[in-house]
Formats: sequence, structure tokens, C-alpha cells
Amino acid sequence: MTHQAATTWLKISSISLIILGALFSWGTIDPLAHITLSLIDFIVFPMDGAQSFAATETRLLTAITGGLTASFGMAVYMMTVHIYASEQAVGSRMILATTFTWFVVDGIGSVLAGVTFNVFANVTFLIMIALPVILAARSAKTSTV
Repeated sequence: MTHQAATTWLKISSISLIILGALFSWGTIDPLAHITLSLIDFIVFPMDGAQSFAATETRLLTAITGGLTASFGMAVYMMTVHIYASEQAVGSRMILATTFTWFVVDGIGSVLAGVTFNVFANVTFLIMIALPVILAARSAKTSTV
């Protein structure tokens, strides 16, 4: 994968995270609640419709999680545009360190919470962010050898 293609892919992936974060943060009230609850129901498998926003604490934690997800997306976007695009090696290290920290901490927390399936869902975002960076770095190494 070329550096330019990886940069474009990272922008798309980070915007996807921002949108998902906003959906979770704002989706605790109608008319978005049914969409957010369906996503949570999918993650807290099996899909049984048991999840709700009845408790204030659930709405609060969902809103906070959404805000952090959107912030992570924005951080990746800003690192991509302002660092990775012009300084591939430095940007790669920053993006990968941030992404793997999120993946490990979120994954362990998900397992401890009894929602192991979320780890598998998070692999999607791990691939969307880390894979282009890794592939572009490998491509850069082989083109300079």
C-alpha cells in the first residue's frame, strides 16, 4: 500500500470513528436510541433486546464512551493530516502506539466486563487503522532497498 493510499484510508477510518462516537454519545435519546441500542445489543451478544437506557448511569457511560471514541477518531485524523502525511515514520509510531493502547485497554476491560465479543468487534477498527500504516511502512522499506 502506498503512503498516499494509507493516508486516505486513515482519514476515512478516523472519520468513521468520529461518526460512531457521536452516534453513541448522542444516541441515548430518541430518535437515535433504537440505533444505538441495536449496536450495543449486537456487541453484548446474543441479540436479545435486553439492553436499555433506563438507568441514568447507562446513558452517562454511553455518552462518555461515545465522546472518547470520537476523540480517538479526531486524534488519529489530526495525527494523519499534520504528522503522518509529511513524516511517515513519526506518524506511524504515534498512530500505532495510540491504537494499540486503545485496543489492549479496551479489550481487557471488555473481557473483565464479560463482553468478550467486543474484542472481536474492536479488531475491525484495529485493522482499519493499523493495517494501512503497517502496509505502507513495508512498502516504503521495499522501495528503498
